[in-house]
Amino acid sequence: MLILIGTGINFDLTLGGMEALEDSNEIYIETYTNLIENEKIEKLENKIGKKIKKLERKDVESNFLIKRASEKKVALLVSGDPLTATTHVSLLLDAKKAKIAVKVLHNSSIYTSAAGVTGLQIYRFGKTASLVNPRENYAPKSSLEVIRKNLENNMHSLVLLDTEPKPMEAVKALEMLKEFDYAIVLSRVGEENEKIIYGKISDIIRKNLGSPPFTIIIPAKLHIVEEEYLDNFKV
Repeated sequence: MLILIGTGINFDLTLGGMEALEDSNEIYIETYTNLIENEKIEKLENKIGKKIKKLERKDVESNFLIKRASEKKVALLVSGDPLTATTHVSLLLDAKKAKIAVKVLHNSSIYTSAAGVTGLQIYRFGKTASLVNPRENYAPKSSLEVIRKNLENNMHSLVLLDTEPKPMEAVKALEMLKEFDYAIVLSRVGEENEKIIYGKISDIIRKNLGSPPFTIIIPAKLHIVEEEYLDNFKV
């Protein structure tokens, strides 16, 4: 059996997730989509009395988990919600093709949390954009076009930042987004040191924006209630 367990936005597992871990024979975690501190993993290991093994992207995308799940009850911990911010649909399809039972335990996601903590109306978000760390001969600009289209339709844009080879810094992301006027920078949503800053990109790029992981929102024309709420974070 293969079980996908969401760890939520701040590694806060649900009761169902904890029970599934206690009932699993093998437990793995992928941290390439969102870095998770070793201390948090160790704390969870101590709580459930089991070892959690880290998997790299190549392991998750191979048939490794399928093979293990054909013999034992295997759990994979995934940051956020297993099928939202990080899509593991192909893994579930492979398991079903192999006649392996699957179960998904959902959790909080940055998709809903980002809108909630900033006071923005979630139904006013358009297509999500993803900024990629530029690499040699690879610097896609399609995410900027996504944001432009959203703004044309008066829709907010949730911008996810690349985590490979390391998490993108907010300043780097703002430099790539400088054609737009305003931005909201979210740092470590759900953590005790959560930080939210809103303002003109030319102004906030010089501020202390917090620590990774970051998420950015490019807002469309604000509703009066949205504007009033965002004033709490305006620089």
